[in-house]
Amino acid sequence: MTDAEAKRHLVAVIGAGPAGIYGARKLAEAGHIVVLLNRDIKPGGLAEYGIFFDKEKMKEGLRKQFKKILSDPKMFYFGHVTVGQGKAVALDELQRIGFSAIVVSAGAQGTKQLGIPGENCLGVYHAKDVVYHFNKLPPFSQRPYEVGR
Repeated sequence: MTDAEAKRHLVAVIGAGPAGIYGARKLAEAGHIVVLLNRDIKPGGLAEYGIFFDKEKMKEGLRKQFKKILSDPKMFYFGHVTVGQGKAVALDELQRIGFSAIVVSAGAQGTKQLGIPGENCLGVYHAKDVVYHFNKLPPFSQRPYEVGR
């Protein structure tokens, strides 16, 4: 075993948005083995799903960068994996597997209720839900969206 191999760690990165991918890249460049676990099928987070559907040139540029980063032989990507208590994989399971570190980079996918009258009325949507719908991300792509009068 070489000195570099002896210093190599197995690191889990939860979330493959821009922050998770960048962190994973830096860890892989340092010689560590990185396992990226992502809730969505495709990597990129809001850089993938939050860019409006007609901005294909911008999305393709980002996809190309992500694909290059994820092609590192020290990087392993698993999409459609939920992590947390009661999810597909619990944090304590990751610890038992033997990861030296667990990086959580879950992003800005949540929405907040404002507590104002009418926010739950028909035709009122969170921006994220609409963008996800037009980017065909399940389950949002199957929901009907009534827009206009």
